[in-house]
Amino acid sequence: MNHLSGLRKFFKEMKIKEIVDYYYNPKSEIIQVSFRLKEDGEDEIREHEFELDFVEKSGFFILENYNYESSDFPIIYEEDTDELIIDEEALDEREYEVDKIELKDFMDEYYKLNPNKIPPSFLF
Repeated sequence: MNHLSGLRKFFKEMKIKEIVDYYYNPKSEIIQVSFRLKEDGEDEIREHEFELDFVEKSGFFILENYNYESSDFPIIYEEDTDELIIDEEALDEREYEVDKIELKDFMDEYYKLNPNKIPPSFLF
């Protein structure tokens, strides 16, 4: 076996074992993911952040209750200024459910194409 085929096998086996935790920030539209690869032990974890826009442009739609057709921001009418503004309080309270299967599929594809982007594991 030559050096390149050994590397291909190594990267091919770098699959996501589980999504441990995630947090989606609707203001920044960034999802922070804690996960394990199949090679990681139970006391190891990896973390990565992805922009929702990048995930969508990759063809994966990971938010289950997100309206991808609109900006999905809660808008309120401000009578004093006669303006429409984003209701920041409602935006903070809104919870988005992440489709973990879709997220895992995206991450598997992302790391398959970008093996050098796999974050190092650390003990927790």
